[in-house]
Amino acid sequence: MSDLPDLRDFVRVEPLPRTATIIVRGGPDTAEKLRTHTQRVRRAFLLDGDPVLGISVFAALDDVGPASLDAILSGKLSTYRVVHLVTAGQLAEAGFEMLPTFGRPHMTLLLSSEDQVESLLEVLGTAQANPRYGEMVRRRRG
Repeated sequence: MSDLPDLRDFVRVEPLPRTATIIVRGGPDTAEKLRTHTQRVRRAFLLDGDPVLGISVFAALDDVGPASLDAILSGKLSTYRVVHLVTAGQLAEAGFEMLPTFGRPHMTLLLSSEDQVESLLEVLGTAQANPRYGEMVRRRRG
């Protein structure tokens, strides 16, 4: 029996709209980086008692406020020059499941195996410039 906590204990009860929700990940991502992140989750958590592979993402759940795309880009991800943006629906169509975990707007994107890393990279697509890069740093110095 493992002493690892179960990720299910950190799941929020919150629906994830497939069309309106944009999933944000700081990038650029590579297969190696994603594999490292999945293994980090595997070492830290179980899911329903079994080993789990996952990566952290943020979901733009609201139009305004802390869970909006603007707030995520200018806050939690303001240190990333580029980001990956994809809808929850695109990820679901590619066979990925997401759990709303920890504090809102954090999500854990689940992978059934490391073989899915290449598929995930395809869905994430090319990283794009974060229009809010560096804003939090500038505000602190302000």
